[in-house]
Amino acid sequence: MKNKFLNSFIIITLVLVAFIVYNKFELSQNSHFTVTADTIIKPGSEISKYVTQEEVDSFSFRYWDIDYNSKPNVVEEPLKDIELKKLLKSKNTNKILSFMKDNNISVDYILYGGVTPLMYASFWGDENTTKELINLGADIRAKDEQGLNPFAYALSMNSIKVVKILLNNGIKFEEAKVIQYYLTNLPNYYNTEKLIVDGDNVNIIYKDIEFNHDHSKPAVYVFDYLVYSNSYELAKMAFRDGYKPYTYNRINEYDQVEVGNSINDFFTKEDIDNLIILAKQSKRDMFDYNLSMDELKYNHSLYKPLEDIPNFEPMLDLLLEHNVSGQPSKELMKREYDMCYEDYIFFYNERKKSLISGDRTKEDFRNLNITINYYDKHCSDKNGTFTTKGMVSWRNDYQKHYNMFSFLRANKDDKEKVIYIGDNK
Repeated sequence: MKNKFLNSFIIITLVLVAFIVYNKFELSQNSHFTVTADTIIKPGSEISKYVTQEEVDSFSFRYWDIDYNSKPNVVEEPLKDIELKKLLKSKNTNKILSFMKDNNISVDYILYGGVTPLMYASFWGDENTTKELINLGADIRAKDEQGLNPFAYALSMNSIKVVKILLNNGIKFEEAKVIQYYLTNLPNYYNTEKLIVDGDNVNIIYKDIEFNHDHSKPAVYVFDYLVYSNSYELAKMAFRDGYKPYTYNRINEYDQVEVGNSINDFFTKEDIDNLIILAKQSKRDMFDYNLSMDELKYNHSLYKPLEDIPNFEPMLDLLLEHNVSGQPSKELMKREYDMCYEDYIFFYNERKKSLISGDRTKEDFRNLNITINYYDKHCSDKNGTFTTKGMVSWRNDYQKHYNMFSFLRANKDDKEKVIYIGDNK
């Protein structure tokens, strides 16, 4: 029942409503509502006491799955619709067009959820069918019930060739501000499959990218997705198309995308005051209002996602080449450098003490050497500071090694996840 509920999203059952109500409003057991994906919550209505329109819209978007028909009988549809979707997934252009002609299906025929054949072709990265449908007059700007167009679906699957076709036919990057996550296990330091250890050299093997529709697919700002997924070619296309990314973005409490060129475009004064209070409580004597604001801005910029992905340098260079705003302030970069230098000196002294005392294991000493080497690369000058590129590179290296050592500790006895070359264990 749960899988059917998650994949179809059509009926938010009484169980879900009761859950929301219990946690928020202690709903009486005598109140009963059925909420569907297209439910309109009218202000002042009885149901508005228990669930908001934003919650309904968020749930609807996150659990919308264009490929839901991979699990039959989830939604009852005409047989010709089901067959058309199977053909579109097969990417057999001749059979698709022949079936549409034989069944009198128009080029902009609306399938379940407001989806058109062109959206399916774009989603599956089907260049030939995409071209043919456009030649037949398909609307490249049509939107489904979630507000997603063919361009958004092509981008969500990193379908570079289909993206090119749509751009060549006049679509603009501005027309797909929000997309869904369909690809999982994107290369980042959290998605490590195994490590190969050879002395001080550690090779990280990442999990394979997967297409997975059995998960929540939250909204994401399109350019934030391109950066985080390291979709360099698509990002280059966007800049060539004249696109100017928003400086800041965030996912709000309803899992909805908010963007702006000022942090004040989506944070209220009260929001910022509350965040500053939290920063003050956590940093105490080290708290600095201006630096905390600088860090808040940076954390919602397009530079922040670069800290977690391997081979980030080309994307970073691309952002800098196009002078994308949101870069860290000089003051933040100086503070970050000073903290880096302090840690460098600490680890350097630890190694000196260990050489004298000999109280570290071979593995501990190797890890200490690895740590000192990457600190030395970034912040060995007492009077130095970071550039934007230097700070992002440092934070990226830090995340890489932090997650690498965490993985080593958690899997050190698993010979399939941590592979030692020779006698390096």
